[in-house]
Amino acid sequence: MNKDKLFQSLSKENTTTLLELLRAAYELLNHDERNTLFGQYAPEKLPVQVDGETLLVDIEHFAEMSRDGFYYAPFMINSKNYMHIPEETDEWFKKIDGYLRDSCQLTAQADYLSAVACFGLLYELIDEMESGDEIVFGDEIGSWLIPGDEKQYLTAYITAVAQVATPDEFAAIIVPLARRDSYQSLSGQVYATASRLANAAQKERLDAEIKRLNIRTEPLW
Repeated sequence: MNKDKLFQSLSKENTTTLLELLRAAYELLNHDERNTLFGQYAPEKLPVQVDGETLLVDIEHFAEMSRDGFYYAPFMINSKNYMHIPEETDEWFKKIDGYLRDSCQLTAQADYLSAVACFGLLYELIDEMESGDEIVFGDEIGSWLIPGDEKQYLTAYITAVAQVATPDEFAAIIVPLARRDSYQSLSGQVYATASRLANAAQKERLDAEIKRLNIRTEPLW
């Protein structure tokens, strides 16, 4: 296709036709391509206020649908389509990203108990997905497909936990996150963030468990 001839022809079309072409192009793009091309025209903003009870119910329903296979769309993978991500998989990652952002807002609102409950369910679901449970389908899938900044989400989660958890509860929640982070080259900085936000008793208990389980908290080199 000749680009110059194409745009010369498009320049003669009316607004309605051009909008229809844009809609068609939008449907052909993946999530990241849509954000790159159209993001400045439809910026996503955190809600001003999030109701913790309502969000928790929504997340519980999302988790139930996920475990029931609602977003699981397998296909026969071959050398030509192995990079394809089903619409259902893309939708799941967008939805869980939205719920993580809303949970961040709960932390910002100082609704720490609700934030801990919501984040806890979401990261339990993420663990199941990364462990190979039939949540979503793809040749290579993982939390790196979550569109937002997971380090920001983890920081909000740990902030909320530090505000409400006993030392034992703090360690019980942070240790699995730190272990997961150790497998991901410490990209989430879970231990460093938890150490900074914890009180003295929480940090002492966490350090004891990290040492007992021999979880890596420093880069290998």
